[in-house]
Amino acid sequence: MIKTEKGLVVIVGCSHPGVKNILKVASEFGDPKVIIGGLHGFRDFDLIRGLELICPTHCTQFKSEIKSRYPEKYVKGGAGKVIEI
Repeated sequence: MIKTEKGLVVIVGCSHPGVKNILKVASEFGDPKVIIGGLHGFRDFDLIRGLELICPTHCTQFKSEIKSRYPEKYVKGGAGKVIEI
């Protein structure tokens, strides 16, 4: 996690513990606003509704579903991608 003036940026690997669990632990340190990384088989799309930016990468199985539900928050990630928070 990176704590910013705007809230927490959560950077994940493959999210095997589950996005819900990861965001729950992160919320103990502040207000998660951004998630970046592999979301694996995550499909509880309402859980990320309150985030300001969602950047699903490599192992995320439902990128197109996330993008269609949250097009204004979705950022395509990848190697070398720069995201200003």
